[in-house]
Amino acid sequence: MNDKLIRVFFDSSLTSKAEMFELIAEQANPEKKAELYKLLQKREAVGSTLIAEKVILPHLESEEVLESQILFIKLRQEIDWDEQTGPVQLAIVIILKKNEEQAIKVAISQFTRTLADEEYLARLLLEKEAGQFEQMIRRNNGGMLSE
Repeated sequence: MNDKLIRVFFDSSLTSKAEMFELIAEQANPEKKAELYKLLQKREAVGSTLIAEKVILPHLESEEVLESQILFIKLRQEIDWDEQTGPVQLAIVIILKKNEEQAIKVAISQFTRTLADEEYLARLLLEKEAGQFEQMIRRNNGGMLSE
């Protein structure tokens, strides 16, 4: 997928919240992975990031982030996230660089509004083909996140 801000991890073999946080932190900045991992844990302690059944929206904003991006992580097998959240199959992760330019902040903000569509999220959960999954993401963001 060539969209500037979007990275897709389809059929991911992650098996735990810890592995998910490691992947997110690695994508945000491999050299500051431990620090970013702790920020993700801290955010999670504030409250659930569940936005629909089996769908979470972890997010992170830090000066340590190298570039803002949105990760779509579709899991091969559900992860039992925690008692409050339950099983998770899809993570839509927003990684934001501190003091990001306004145009990117606006694009990400507009994108997050599309996540209120539960039907869209259900279709993402059910999709079995990587190409179709990416097409759905591209169609749904309407070019907002493209270069």
